[in-house]
Amino acid sequence: MSFVWIALNALRVLSIFSLVLVISTCIIVNVKGFTSLGQSNIIFQFLNRCVIGIEALILILVEIGWPRIFGWFPVLQSWTFFGFLQAITGSFILGYDSGINSYSFLGYSLFIFIIIPGWFVFIIGIIYILLGVFGGQRLKQQRQIGGRSEKSRPPPYTV
Repeated sequence: MSFVWIALNALRVLSIFSLVLVISTCIIVNVKGFTSLGQSNIIFQFLNRCVIGIEALILILVEIGWPRIFGWFPVLQSWTFFGFLQAITGSFILGYDSGINSYSFLGYSLFIFIIIPGWFVFIIGIIYILLGVFGGQRLKQQRQIGGRSEKSRPPPYTV
């Protein structure tokens, strides 16, 4: 095992963990803010968090390599786009409306529980963008678990 393989799979584990935290924060904030759902823009915040939770679930499926997900979303095979989606998800979490995401409404511990996964997903997204731009498919092949390694692949077709 090489250092690159360990680092890339550690990034995968951190990404899955942070996305699970995103789903849990979406659920917690929706449950906490459900009582004020009749107010003007709370319904859109509720729907926004539902979409963020579904997006995080799709990104988890991509991270674990669920093969059928690529048939539905082939663009997710690119680490650059995957990182872009994670960075956007983190910025959506960090940009929750101040009415529902305020220290006075949520309390200190719940407020921190929402902010930390937002930054975590945002930073991991930036790392994936950089890896996609500078490493691309070469790094993706080095990260594979149980698959053929880069050394056992046949040479590329040349004319």
